[in-house]
Amino acid sequence: MREKIGIGVIGCGAIAVEAHLPNYAADGRARLVAVADVDRARAEEAAARFGVPHIYEEYRELLARRDIDAVSICTPNDVHAEQAIAAAQAGKHILCEKPMAISLEQAEAMIAAASAAGVQLMVGFTHRFYSFNERAAALIAEGAIGKPYTVRVRFAHRGPYESWSARSDWFFDRRRAGGGAVLDMGIHALDLTRFLLGEEIESIWASIATLAHPIEAEDAAVLCLQLTGGALGYIETGWHSWPGQLGAEIYGSEGTIIVDYRTPLRLFRPEEGWQEERDFPPGGGWPAEIRHFLDCLASGEPVRPDGRDGLISLRAALAAYESHRAGRRVCLL
Repeated sequence: MREKIGIGVIGCGAIAVEAHLPNYAADGRARLVAVADVDRARAEEAAARFGVPHIYEEYRELLARRDIDAVSICTPNDVHAEQAIAAAQAGKHILCEKPMAISLEQAEAMIAAASAAGVQLMVGFTHRFYSFNERAAALIAEGAIGKPYTVRVRFAHRGPYESWSARSDWFFDRRRAGGGAVLDMGIHALDLTRFLLGEEIESIWASIATLAHPIEAEDAAVLCLQLTGGALGYIETGWHSWPGQLGAEIYGSEGTIIVDYRTPLRLFRPEEGWQEERDFPPGGGWPAEIRHFLDCLASGEPVRPDGRDGLISLRAALAAYESHRAGRRVCLL
């Protein structure tokens, strides 16, 4: 790896300008080389804001540059696979926004392309990188609450055009997005459940609805999970919700962990009562995600979450759609 890691960003929508570009720009190990977007005005705006010298409308021209070592893929879901495979074939390491693809076949092809090219493929499950979630996962692994019995995760807001400043309408186009709130927000919750408990999702039952928006895709969902260690999981997600609880609750044989994104992590154990956990660094999220990606590129250590993590959570999300259609529990393992 050269002294500074050359970065290209494909797609200049909200996730690029709010998460990827500013955090690469802030890290002295990275050098922003180029951006690409089919909307040239949007690419020019992003380049001017972050001092990026080269602008393309065709992403393959960006990939042809020899001074780019890695790319972020920040485009609509339906083109993630095409662009990631092309990036791998061009020898670029990849940080791909979630969901990594809209079908299992696409996700598997992405993993195969990265493996064949010897490049890293990371999937942007940002919630793993919040310090309170990292601390909660460590406490559970240490046995602080004994054997986990149940986990509840709630990720919900008003949707991509109210709570999230999306800049085009593809989120509500099921053909481009691959689904609705389950693939947008529910997949974060599915990945976080795996991360917190260190267990796999064995089966899933889902109820999905469109409640708040005049769209074809779902904007509300409840997912019930069985995990390999025996724990039960409950996920509430959607684009239907005014502000409320955001985070996770884990109940075990010897205590409770509450991860409320607006307050400190709280730990309950019978002998000590409620405690506020503050013994971890503040922050995390997007800055930590980009930092981890660059750390791994500099050191050669494997990225996490990787393509396999992306595939596993995509499989669970797609199984939720199957469960709703069929009206039954769907087994994953």
